[in-house]
Amino acid sequence: MSDGLDTQLIAALQQDGRASYSDLAARVGAPRTAVSARVQALLGSGDVEIVAVAHPQLLGLTTLAHVSVAVSGPADEVVGALCATDASVFVSAVSGAYDLVAELRVPSDRELYGALARLRAQPRVREVNTLLYTDVVTSVFMPQGPLRSDVHVDETDLRLIELLERDGRMPFVGLAARVGMSPSAARARVSRLVTSRALHVAAVVRRGAGSGRPALGAGLNLGGDDEHVTAFLAALPGVEFVARTVGRFDLVITLGADSTTRLHRITEQLKALDEVRGLTTWAHLEVFKEHYSRGIARTTP
Repeated sequence: MSDGLDTQLIAALQQDGRASYSDLAARVGAPRTAVSARVQALLGSGDVEIVAVAHPQLLGLTTLAHVSVAVSGPADEVVGALCATDASVFVSAVSGAYDLVAELRVPSDRELYGALARLRAQPRVREVNTLLYTDVVTSVFMPQGPLRSDVHVDETDLRLIELLERDGRMPFVGLAARVGMSPSAARARVSRLVTSRALHVAAVVRRGAGSGRPALGAGLNLGGDDEHVTAFLAALPGVEFVARTVGRFDLVITLGADSTTRLHRITEQLKALDEVRGLTTWAHLEVFKEHYSRGIARTTP
């Protein structure tokens, strides 16, 4: 089966990781049997994983940041330190002016400062440059928009979230058996969690060494309003993440594709926009950590 079908299926699963094979077949215009075989092959290869991610606000993580790190000499020790901290959800070796990038999610600005101070204290760290997210515009890695104010989760909801964090496509029959309810009730609970933006279930492409699916990070400097640029990015295939930031860039984005040629074409489209005054890119060479789940703290009545 062609890489083109895989690319379409991954894009569909990034929107809805629990979409049925019939729904996926309708979206990509391919036979259900072919879709089922390709999805199972992608998941079985380990190149794609379906994960559930609770909204950062539900986890008490209100400060999100993109951190670029320049290292003197080998980066192994710094990579180990970044991967070991719960604050990091993503750590990657990159090309360009910096050696590593990481995404940190913490409960407060003070805790972010502490995490950065510990990073700066690493002997081989030469420079740390931080971009603070003001809001996430588009992401396949988390629920879109702010957590709805009327969201209330109970112990059963938390158990469902934890089960889906381990297996985002666990059937409703299996979920129901684990939490002690009917499959229809489990389906309704999961639907409510997704609709309220408490939970997002999506495909994550594993881009470790040897992966044939390259990814590119980019920082955009804009002139004027960003609405046209963010709307353009939201409709552009291959855009996995867009965040407004405070720092050396106005927007930070992640692009994924099945070839470097496709990535180049996307960057050329971005540079053609009148509002884009500057575009800085970095290739993700090896992803060391990509883990967006985090245990939800229980409150004692």
